[in-house]
This record gives sequence, C-alpha cells and structure tokens, in this order.
Amino acid sequence: MRRRALLALGSVMICFAAAWLGSGLHGEKPVPAWAEVVPGVWRSTAMPYGHALVADGHALLIDAPHDASSLLKEAKIARLDTVLLTHHHRDICSKAGDFLAARTPVRAPRASAEWLSPAAVRKFWQDSIPLRNSRTAYFVVPVGLDVDCSLEDGQLIDWRGWKIKVIGTPGHSRDHVAFIAANGDEAPLLFAGDAVASPGKLWTPYTTDWDHWTDAGLTPTAKSLRRLAELKPRAIFPAHGEPIFRDTVAALEKTAANVEEIAFLKSFERFSKQRLGHAPDYKFLVPKEQIASAGEKPWAKISEHLWITGNTYILISNDAKAFAVIDPWGKRSADQIAKQKSDLDLGKMELVMFSHAHFDHYDGVYELPGYAKEGGTPFVIWSLDEVAKILTRPLFLRAPFLDSRPIRFDRQLKDGEAASWHEYSFKFHHLPGQSQFTMGVETTIDDKRCYFTADNFFHQDQFSGSGGWMGLNRSWPLPYAASAKKVLDAAPDWVLAEHGGPFEFNAEDFRRRVQWAEQCAKASDAVCISGDHRRDWNPYRVQVTPIVQKAKPGTTVRATLSVAAIGSKSESFIITLDGRDLTPNQSWTIEDLPGRSTTRELAIELSNNVPPGRHPLALRVAGGPDSESIDAFFVIDVE
Repeated sequence: MRRRALLALGSVMICFAAAWLGSGLHGEKPVPAWAEVVPGVWRSTAMPYGHALVADGHALLIDAPHDASSLLKEAKIARLDTVLLTHHHRDICSKAGDFLAARTPVRAPRASAEWLSPAAVRKFWQDSIPLRNSRTAYFVVPVGLDVDCSLEDGQLIDWRGWKIKVIGTPGHSRDHVAFIAANGDEAPLLFAGDAVASPGKLWTPYTTDWDHWTDAGLTPTAKSLRRLAELKPRAIFPAHGEPIFRDTVAALEKTAANVEEIAFLKSFERFSKQRLGHAPDYKFLVPKEQIASAGEKPWAKISEHLWITGNTYILISNDAKAFAVIDPWGKRSADQIAKQKSDLDLGKMELVMFSHAHFDHYDGVYELPGYAKEGGTPFVIWSLDEVAKILTRPLFLRAPFLDSRPIRFDRQLKDGEAASWHEYSFKFHHLPGQSQFTMGVETTIDDKRCYFTADNFFHQDQFSGSGGWMGLNRSWPLPYAASAKKVLDAAPDWVLAEHGGPFEFNAEDFRRRVQWAEQCAKASDAVCISGDHRRDWNPYRVQVTPIVQKAKPGTTVRATLSVAAIGSKSESFIITLDGRDLTPNQSWTIEDLPGRSTTRELAIELSNNVPPGRHPLALRVAGGPDSESIDAFFVIDVE
C-alpha cells in the first residue's frame, strides 16, 4: 500500500510539474490542447490529431487520441454526444476506453470488430506471436474495447445540422473509413483519418503491407484516395498531418498516383514485361505441374543428383548414396522424403539446411526421423548465422511466419564462408530480400553452377517474379537490389528457387531485378513523409527483446529496449510504457545517433495480482515529426 501511495504521489507531482512547465515562464499561458480550425470544427494540437464538430454546446468527436479528453473544457462543451473512429489503431483509440466508461457512445467501422472486440483482440495476441500466416495487422490495442462496430460505407449520420457520410477507405488498415461532413450549402470537409498525411504522402506506409509479397493493401489504398478525390472536399483534416485547405483534389490524386506506382512495382513481372518490355525468355527446370506447388506433387528430377518437390530439395552424394535435404516443410515433406529414400534406395540422410526463417521452409524438421530423440540427431543441421539466430530463439524478435519451437543447429555459417559435404562445396551468402533472415548458397551439382536463392527470386512467370517485400518481414527494396547483384555477379547456370520453381539463370533478367529493386526504393521514398523508406517503412526502429517472456505474478521481467536512428541526423525518442495495472508506468528519453543502435536494460516489475494468460504491453513512441509511427510492443505470458 505504501508503495502504491508513493507511486500515486509521484504521478501527481509529475502531472503538476508538467502543467507548471507547460505554463511557460513569467506567467505565460499554457499552450491549448485544442483549437478551432474552421468555424464549428476543433482540432487537437498534437499528433495524432483528433477532430470535433461543435454546435450548441455539444460535440461529435472523430477519433480518440491521447489528449481527446481535454476537448470539453477547452471548447466549452457541455456534452460529448458520440465518438466516431476511423480505424482500429491504438493511437487513434487511445481514449476510447475512457469515453466508454463515461457512457459516451463510441462507434467504429464494422470491420474493426476483428481488432477491437475483446474476444477478437485476445485471439489476435494469442495467434500473432509468432505469426504463421499472412493475416497481418498493426497497432492493435492490448485489450479489447466494447465499441459499437456498426459503421458501414455509405451510412449517413445527421448531427445538429451536419450531414456526415461514412466513406470506406481501406488501405492504411483493412477497416479504415473516412468521414465527409457538410453543414448547409458549403462544400464538404473531409476527415481523412490516416488515408492521407499530406500531398503525395502516407503515414506509416508499412501498414499497407497486408501480406508479404503483393500489392494487396496498396491497390485498395490508391482506390480509396481516388474515391475521396471525387468528393471534392474544401478541406482535408488528416490524423497525422496538417490540414489541407488548397488544391485538395490534387493532393489526393498525387498521393494516389504515388501509391499506384509502388503497387505496380510490387510485381517484378509487371516491371519487366510492361515497363521495360522485351522481357528475356528463359526456362523452368521442372515440369509445369511442379511450379508453385507445396510438396504434394511427386518428386521432379532436375539432374542426376538433384530433385525437388514444393520447397524441398534432395541432393544426393555418390558416397553410399547419402543425401542432404534443403527446406523440409511439414509432415507432407517428411513423408515425401521417406518415399524418395525408398524409391531411389538412398543411404543416410546426413545433412539438413534451411534457406530462410519462414516455417514453410523448415518445420518439416520436427517430423524427420530421430530429430527429437535424446542423445543427438542422426543428421546435422546447417544454416547461415543470420537465419539460425532467429530460429534458435523464435520468440526473441518480432518476425512473421515462425514456428514457436526452437531449432538446434550444428553449424552456423557466416556470410562468405564455405563448407564441404562429401563431394560438394557450399559457399554461404547473406541474401536478404523477401526476408532479412535469408541465405543464398552457391555450389556445383552435376557440372552445373547452382545458386539456391530461397524465396527471393522466382521465374518472371511465377508469383510475379519475386517473393515480395514488406516492412514487417524486415524486407526492403535496397537489400533486394544488393542480393540480385550478388546472383548476377555469380552468373550461375541454374537458380534453385523454391516452391517448385527452379529456373535457368538469365543475366538480363537479373540486371532487370537490380533495376526493379532500385525503382521500388525510389517509389517508396516518394510516398514517405521523411523521404526515406528505410525510416518510414520500418516498424522496428524501437523494439523490446525478447518479444515474448514467461513470468510469474510479483516477479521482475528483464528486457532490452533498442532504438535506432535512420538517416543523417540524431533522433530523440520519448518512449512511454502503459503498465495497465500490470506494472508501473515507465518513460524513457533516448538520444540516438544514426548508424548505430542504442539499448537500455528494462526491469518490469509485475503486480502480484496479474492474472494468468498472455498480456501484451504497448509502447508509445513520441518526440519527433513521426510520433506514434513505430509499432512497438512486447508480450508477457503469466503462468
């Protein structure tokens, strides 16, 4: 009790000090948290911006950011009638719980229920760490809210002379809506949420990565912007960005055009065939039915000693017909390996390698004979150290498409290192592209110079020619360009791609891949507020590791907070942990210089009353022009 009293006293003192400092020196008045921007419309003065329609002492609030609760006092409002949310992200919903507790109706899009309702939120946090599918979501609230998720596209809301229309604008999130509001005969106002930030720019563009390899989120984003432009608003009020009063249609159309360019470039095939034209012709190395398969097809023979089904390769040695397996996927793969061993009368399976840290390229290892037995595995497991570091500790970093079970490695190779197995010599390379945690391997098989490239590069006629890139996957265009250049310089005979798609190397094709990735980088820079996609298209500039820990009530959890400045200037990160009665609130200010990562050790003291189960703790990251742009959190599983 004494500790709680001290904490409460400390909180009061902090609030008093903040208020005193905010009042300025020599009796200056405090800076208001809300201001009227056009008659009848108020806007908060700190990002993310909330907006309110005000009439007759009543208000209708659009979004509920951190300082939303001060609206009533500053706008001299007697009653807040309702709150409308544009989407589910926690910075937008920050004060929604307070309004619900005060019995103020809070309404959200119908699609938001998947990320706002208490049951759905619990399921999200249980299923997404680690994530084993492409159903990505960002900035999900730690605890669900009993919000009325009933807003639908086209719905009309009458409020004190205002006509408000719900406009479905998926893109920044799947559930995103905007509100177009008119009062009398004046042209309407657009409350855009995060559909646009400024002319040509998007806020946190990585949230448009709905999956890890297509334009699934970018194309809806562009269509939403075009739709908003057709409404010809007289002003645009973004949640993260200054109001736009001039050339509003041009601002929306410019942003749509920038997004459409990235959406187009998400496909290497489109870039090569449509943008450049005269795409080179080169062959697959396997029958058509094997291409894009998942290991359910019979083995296809590539050469005398090399076979493939789906993601899985078998490489056979002349020494007693021993064999190596590259990328086993699930029980189906293990069964296929057993059948091939029998059909070809193979010897021992001696070596297993994983090309990258996605479960569909390694989780078959758990099904291989003897893997789990005590006293040692009957085969050795090799991979690049950059791949192994995530698979040995799958709950350390936030990364998608992982299995929670750790892998035991016998050897972790470094970039450029070579290793031999029987008559084969392998040279290992770090080959980031679809994922940061990817390796390439050069070797010679049956007199053919081969390059295993994981899921980075597919034939131009398969999966649009690449494994795609996304911020959540620690995957960006410039590393893709460097990896394509590595393969181009190696000039192998064969590119041993995954998912049943090995193909003949073609130098012109890979020159185009380098050019494609460089164009992707430029297009991504154009839509980023900072002008640098390495910064804006990155949810990981602040992170806590391990991302998941187990603990008991009343114990102290220790973790590492890491921040990384990107670009040419230092950054100041103001980071706040909302303990939610699980642990005391904490705050840190960290200055970081570019080109390095600054860390701070954390001690998270859990309350004795923390119930069993999974408890996500979100971090609020502020302090610069991109406040709230980093999706930072960690999870404690209380036993």
